Amino acid sequence: MRVTHKNKNYPSALSAYLLLIGLLIGNVPVLAGANKTTFAGDPVEIRILPAKPKAVFGKKNPVKYRASFKNNLETDQEGTLLYTIRNSRNEIHSTGSYSVKVAAKKTFQSSFKIPFDENGEFTIRFDLTLNDFTGDLTSGFTYKDPKSLKQDKPGNPYELNNTAANFEKIASSEDIPENQEQQTAGDLEEESHEEGEIITTIKPIHKDGVFWDPENIGYHVQLINKYKTKQEGTLTYILKTDNGTVLETRVVAIKIAKKGSRQFKIKIPPVSAPGIYGITVALNLSTYDDTTKHAFAYKPSNISTPYHKPPDFEAFWAKAKADLAMVDPKYNIILDQTRTTRFHKVYKVEMISLDGVKIFGWLTIPRLPGKYPVVVGLQGYRVELQPLLYENYIGFNLNTRGIEKNWKPFNPENEQPLLINITDRDNYMYRGMYMDCVRAIDFIYSHEEMGFDLSRVIVFGGSQGGTLALITAALTGNRINSLIVDNPIFCDFHESYKLLSNPLYDNFPIKHVVDYTKDNPGVTIEQLLDNLSYFEVQNFMPMINCSVLYAVSLLDPLAPAATVVAAFNKMNPGAIDKSEMYVAPHLGHEITMDHRHYQMIWMSEKLLRKRQNIGK
Repeated sequence: MRVTHKNKNYPSALSAYLLLIGLLIGNVPVLAGANKTTFAGDPVEIRILPAKPKAVFGKKNPVKYRASFKNNLETDQEGTLLYTIRNSRNEIHSTGSYSVKVAAKKTFQSSFKIPFDENGEFTIRFDLTLNDFTGDLTSGFTYKDPKSLKQDKPGNPYELNNTAANFEKIASSEDIPENQEQQTAGDLEEESHEEGEIITTIKPIHKDGVFWDPENIGYHVQLINKYKTKQEGTLTYILKTDNGTVLETRVVAIKIAKKGSRQFKIKIPPVSAPGIYGITVALNLSTYDDTTKHAFAYKPSNISTPYHKPPDFEAFWAKAKADLAMVDPKYNIILDQTRTTRFHKVYKVEMISLDGVKIFGWLTIPRLPGKYPVVVGLQGYRVELQPLLYENYIGFNLNTRGIEKNWKPFNPENEQPLLINITDRDNYMYRGMYMDCVRAIDFIYSHEEMGFDLSRVIVFGGSQGGTLALITAALTGNRINSLIVDNPIFCDFHESYKLLSNPLYDNFPIKHVVDYTKDNPGVTIEQLLDNLSYFEVQNFMPMINCSVLYAVSLLDPLAPAATVVAAFNKMNPGAIDKSEMYVAPHLGHEITMDHRHYQMIWMSEKLLRKRQNIGK
């Protein structure tokens, strides 16, 4: 048995060229009644220690912990170990989770790495939730990378935005709704060399997990036995559709010599329909058990889901934009002397949006005179964005009406934004939020004299930020050059509801919608889905004319991959021809660092060219 890495929560890093917002970090739920420490005789004894003396880590010595769970109960215990890392200002830096399975009256020991590369001192809290036990442990660690320290000299005007370490902190900012946790499972690719465990590596034979030939779908498996005894048992794999229907189960006998290894290929039987398929792999050996989840895409460009587009969809949004146009924006541009640097002027921009709601954004303009491309950032769920400094671009990070400290005027009960007026399409929260994004583009186009190059405007975001980016492009015509979008949520509420039979997708946002019907017996799920049809991303996709760099993760619990891919396929052919889709088969609500770097290149290339004939 081992701790299986479930979700590396948003790799941190990149430069000032690109800071994508909106992947999943935020307020992690505190377990009620959790023990502050565990002692001998507790139902489950927890011991988690840093792998390095004094808990000092760095690039050559990654953040790594050794865990021991002693199960004193008469029943097997299974659940999740969640970690939360906070910086010296007590701000959440990142979170992640691992699955834990401990047999009755047994002790389970393993080690695991945590993706991390930011210099400083941090606090890490581990919360363990099992069938019959909850507990938590808190400790501190230091991360030192001399190379990064040398690059980020004190006084560097880009210190807050131009470091790899800072990228994840901003790019992955999104508040997990209360009582929600990530439940995806990815490969634990980091090798552990502890005595007494099996190192398991399972990878699709195509690196991106995308297959076009039904006869050539498979996985490479490597098993390394770190025990001093021979291991015998079985490897079982279960092939499922994305709604959880089992298509095939196979069991293979396994023998591994002591300190030995095995390598082989799992051949997946041919599938017929384009879609996202799940693979559960269970390893049951003499002294070791482990289960991991994987996914692959078959013919993704042919993945299709039905439209649920209301007949008055276009009229509904035409009226919303007309209503917005009737509201005087009363733009108020305030120079912020405390944030301004000798290289940039930083402004807080306030404006009035639909329904008279005041919103704001952070505008950063290089001091060197000239016209600059404009980079617009849109926020994740209940996240307040801060200014971003770009060396060669103007940055504008918008904070919509979804910012917690600003929502008392229209949300006195502090509801989840997804549920605010959800039964009333004309007053629904996201009607206003989508119009907030349109107002931000209006601001840019009405202030060209500030140095905005209106022929080069790019919009980016992840999760809800990705959703807002797509809809902003759809509702603002040909004003935007390109989009960079990661794992957009809200792509298809109807399909997400159908996928609830798969436990992977029993999560925010569709879970909140279902829970609303339980708390309000007079409201049906059909009524809510009808209203939400006006706000589904897929219905806006044919209206997008610009290029899109699009990322989808196949184990994403919040943005089911089938809905995300199907939405991409609904763009018009001209937009698809100049767009690209990146697939991460082993990740949850996140993307890889390699793709982060590619996004930086994409943005630079798109902003080199002025927008011409964008609708063709």
